[in-house]
Amino acid sequence: MSAFAGKAAIPGLFPDPKDITLTGGNTELSPDVRLVTNNVLPLQRKAMRGVLAEAGVRVVANKKKYVIEAIVEDESAFDLSDVPEAAREEYYQLELRDSVVTLRTPTQMGALWATQTLGAIYKAFAGGYVPPNMTIRDWPVLTSRGIFVEDKWGPDRMKLPDWCLLIDRLSALKLNRLGIGLYGCWGNCRFEGDLTEFLQVPVPGHEELRKEHHLRWYSPDFSRWNDQAYLSPMFEENFLAEVVNYGREKGVTVMPFVNSLGHNTLIPRLLPAVSAKDKNGTPRGVGYSIADPATRTFIEGFYGSIIERYFPGGIDYFHIQLDEVWPDNPNPADALQVASPWCQARASAKHTDEENLRDYILWLVSMLTAKGVKHVVMWNDQLTRHMQVLDESFVRQLDKAGLKNRLILHWWWYSNEGLDETTHVKLGAKLGLDGWVAPMTCYFNWMRYDYRRPNIEHMLGMAHAEGASGAVSYAVHDPAYTDHEALLAGYAWSGMGVGSAGELQEKWAECFGIGREAYLGATDAIVKASTELPALAHTYHYTYTYASKDQPWPRPYPGEALDTLAAMEGVDVPAQLREAAALGKQAAETLNGVLAIPGLGETPKAAAKSLRAEAARIEGLATVFAFLVELRKSKNRTGAAATCAEVRAQFLESMRVVELGKPTWVVPACMHSLSILLEFLDQLHAELEAGAKVLRWSLG
Repeated sequence: MSAFAGKAAIPGLFPDPKDITLTGGNTELSPDVRLVTNNVLPLQRKAMRGVLAEAGVRVVANKKKYVIEAIVEDESAFDLSDVPEAAREEYYQLELRDSVVTLRTPTQMGALWATQTLGAIYKAFAGGYVPPNMTIRDWPVLTSRGIFVEDKWGPDRMKLPDWCLLIDRLSALKLNRLGIGLYGCWGNCRFEGDLTEFLQVPVPGHEELRKEHHLRWYSPDFSRWNDQAYLSPMFEENFLAEVVNYGREKGVTVMPFVNSLGHNTLIPRLLPAVSAKDKNGTPRGVGYSIADPATRTFIEGFYGSIIERYFPGGIDYFHIQLDEVWPDNPNPADALQVASPWCQARASAKHTDEENLRDYILWLVSMLTAKGVKHVVMWNDQLTRHMQVLDESFVRQLDKAGLKNRLILHWWWYSNEGLDETTHVKLGAKLGLDGWVAPMTCYFNWMRYDYRRPNIEHMLGMAHAEGASGAVSYAVHDPAYTDHEALLAGYAWSGMGVGSAGELQEKWAECFGIGREAYLGATDAIVKASTELPALAHTYHYTYTYASKDQPWPRPYPGEALDTLAAMEGVDVPAQLREAAALGKQAAETLNGVLAIPGLGETPKAAAKSLRAEAARIEGLATVFAFLVELRKSKNRTGAAATCAEVRAQFLESMRVVELGKPTWVVPACMHSLSILLEFLDQLHAELEAGAKVLRWSLG
């Protein structure tokens, strides 16, 4: 008999295989096995051994009874009549019969995915599950599945082992794409007091192109302040090629993402010759002069160097982004000065912005494919939401140049409420263009918990209904959101018939064993606090680091947050914040119990630790702001200094949990914001102690 999708009987195996046929009786497995391979290449053999070792399997030479045999053979040896041609690259069969496991596949990739499935079975076996004799046949629905890690706070501090760990986690979910943001800027965000700009790789011949970051934070664990200026380890150690190679070993294709016009202030400021210019030819320090041959010479050299240095074995995808080409704030000395990224110099003024953009896209795709890139990917929004460039004439130009099948449109939309009418794969598909979808699987983790599971369900539903070939999310990586990555993996591998987002959440959570229900309950509490109690959303420091023409600069914190909370109508703000604090405390205590479970695996342990940190951050922020809101309204401040000291002590403990629970790469950014609030509490306490008649409601 066959198990059906969504009802696989193997605990902890995720995503579910397409077909499981029980053949009678039970297996007799052993943690000590002999591994026999036939036509498996050394790189895949190494990866297989690593997956098995992580599952607790020891490969030994002298085992005769307990054998794993892996065979890569010609496609003609398989009945693939029910397997779509595009999915055959990842097809595998896995037979468990008594003490022998036979793995058969037509490809090296299939061998790796079969081993991931076998590893999950062995983990279940170690937990007391006795697998039945069975045959598994499996393949994905979408051929491209993965995440894009934006260059933001956190990824800019990830070291080589951190990137390798991320690849391991993606591979375990049978996610096969990892996008890495190499260049991106947000001039209107001044989180560190300067423009938000990231450059993750050196640019040959341009030593001036670099961006040092600066974060200041208090460490409760070490009882000290940290004031650190740093370059990204990926930039400083130049290890992207090693990440690419490790991805190849684990079945994960690494893709460079490089902003090509929008989100672009660092390069045009430091290389004004390529910057967009005004009518007088004065560089604006934002955007590119995309019609200027000098700009194209620079970009070709920059992008070509990425391919040559980091992808010498060939490159499948290069993402040119080209999103959100709109005015930004490029002046380090004036956060409120705004400039357009569209060039008005003579070469550009000969044509409209739309015409220049079309020509630029055609040139980029042509240039990159000439350098060996198989597929160029770009975001959809500038074509469909902002300039209406996507039409039949544009596609005819692509087709005439032989580039129509080389361009993939990447359709992004992050709302939990539903889809946008201008963001649909079918808009490109009806013109013959391939498409991916980009939900959000993890973002803002330096600031708050950001729940996006409904968005993933909406976007993957659209992907399957409208013929997308891939789902690659917009993200950073944080294990607290492994459930989000798993949801994407489940829908991308198996299709939408496997159940609702809630059902897949429960299925994935089997990795917590006896802690499954506790984990789900803690997650529900965190989701409720962060989505159903709007007062909490106004407390985050990061919100107030964006320059706005409607606000003074710098924006006062926590003063502006308190003003916003005071303006909420019909809401008992302190009560709502205390409810959020209680939910955070409840979740943190529950996750403490989960983390105490003996033998908890690396993935669920990392998820629970980081999620506990999210719970602590909610409790800490909500508790502080409930106190501040009431203090601000109170005319009687008797005992307020003592209460402030108590609140500070509690907030410091929340900070300690955040510091010890979040991934090391994002801890400084998390603590940077929280430390500003800690400093304010110290200022407030001193004023209360001194009996100040007028209190300052912002730090300074």
